[in-house]
Amino acid sequence: MRPWLMLAALLPLAACQSEPQLATLTDASPETIEVLSSVLATATGRARIQLGPHDVTRDPVVSVLPPPPGPMEGNSTAMPALFDIVLMDGDCYVRAQSDGALHALTGLTCEPVPDPA
Repeated sequence: MRPWLMLAALLPLAACQSEPQLATLTDASPETIEVLSSVLATATGRARIQLGPHDVTRDPVVSVLPPPPGPMEGNSTAMPALFDIVLMDGDCYVRAQSDGALHALTGLTCEPVPDPA
């Protein structure tokens, strides 16, 4: 197959993949927060998580607080896990700031964050 023909065949596929765009969720109902928490629990590999104090309808960053120190621990140096809410190809995801891994927020809707102009 000729290279230009191969490129022309692959071009529509490349057009479908857009860059993730920072977004916010469209609502913060208990059901939405439950879905978000479930996805973030899976992403962090923990059974239970506590979200940081963010308004997901205004802030595109969500934090997962570290587990509390155990009874034999003094002060903990653990830091929150930070995730960006992003919109890509019409679907919502959370993207881990630590490694860029994307996790789908199936069933949730989000809207892009307006450009600060």
